[in-house]
Amino acid sequence: MQVSKRLEQFPEYIFSKLAKEAKIQEKITGKKILNLSIGSPSFSPSKLYIQKLKEFIDFPGSTLYPGYGATSSFAHGLIDWYKTRFNVDLNENELFPLLGAKDGVSHISMALANEGDEILIPDPGYPSYAGSTQMVGCTAVFYSLLEKDNFKLSVSEIEKKITKKTRMLWVNFPSNPTGQVATLEELIPLIKLCKKNDIWLIYDNAYAEITFDGYRSPSILEIPDAKDVAVELGSFSKMYSFAGFRMGWIVGNAQAIAALAKIKSQIDSGMSGPLQKLAAFALANPDREWHTKMIIQYEKNKETVMKAFSRLGLQMESPRGALYLWGKIPNNTKNSYTFSMELMKNKHILITPGVAFGIHGDRYVRICFSGDITRLSHYL
Repeated sequence: MQVSKRLEQFPEYIFSKLAKEAKIQEKITGKKILNLSIGSPSFSPSKLYIQKLKEFIDFPGSTLYPGYGATSSFAHGLIDWYKTRFNVDLNENELFPLLGAKDGVSHISMALANEGDEILIPDPGYPSYAGSTQMVGCTAVFYSLLEKDNFKLSVSEIEKKITKKTRMLWVNFPSNPTGQVATLEELIPLIKLCKKNDIWLIYDNAYAEITFDGYRSPSILEIPDAKDVAVELGSFSKMYSFAGFRMGWIVGNAQAIAALAKIKSQIDSGMSGPLQKLAAFALANPDREWHTKMIIQYEKNKETVMKAFSRLGLQMESPRGALYLWGKIPNNTKNSYTFSMELMKNKHILITPGVAFGIHGDRYVRICFSGDITRLSHYL
């Protein structure tokens, strides 16, 4: 029996691979691995939202198929939130619910690109950008986010990489993995570039509400005419600590939204009704006290993790966004994978080797500070 040759086009998802290696190590040593590799929020959701979800589950019809696309309450909740948060106007055909932002990451290239097309991807960048690109037979073309440039993108470099086959451009700020952020002024040239070259711009804004030091993330849709070429991904996972509920959204260009909706009509049956009600309620009823406490806790976590890992020779700066420290490994270490595996074997801590995010990440590691770090002092 044979399996699809498509599997040869892309690697196993890095966090799936690391989880398997951690289980093997736990069996060998009999010791629990402290997993700081994946961005899973440890800060519990607001009790207000959990109570409302219980009520929504008890509503008549909550177990029925939700239908395809957004319910009226979800659509209007997201429309009102974008107007309040970003002063961006949305129509109902310019939004769609996702089963987590990764749902959009995984399927948008299927909707907007053809086999053989080229897709521009940040290096270092979220591994699923490249994985989903390769899965549909497109070519991943990487642009650089380098330490010497403070991990900011270069519009001129991106422009030089554009060919007649270029179909999409991925941009992600606050950045996973570097934690770098962008201003609206820095994003404006990207819209002009994509319009000039007829390229789709996919803006991953999953960490918009996880920011520090007074920084507030913009939406790419705040830029005039951005909807001509751009869509934006958002996530409830980090924003509300709803990671396990798999809730997200995509907004922007109506043609792109319709294309993704057609793809997803063959893949799933939509976000469940109770979760769409929860999304609408949470967007309309922000628990600001809870959110403030979450950010304060993450700031404390960040400082604790920085101090602990600096003792291992890592060099890092405090990020202004997202949930990760991007640490430079010591010069006498072979590479990021070696550093990460030795740390797991010797200290029983799992972090992500930077090479998982691209070749420019091979002298770095990514450490998540949103996990359970209460036991960190027992490991380091």
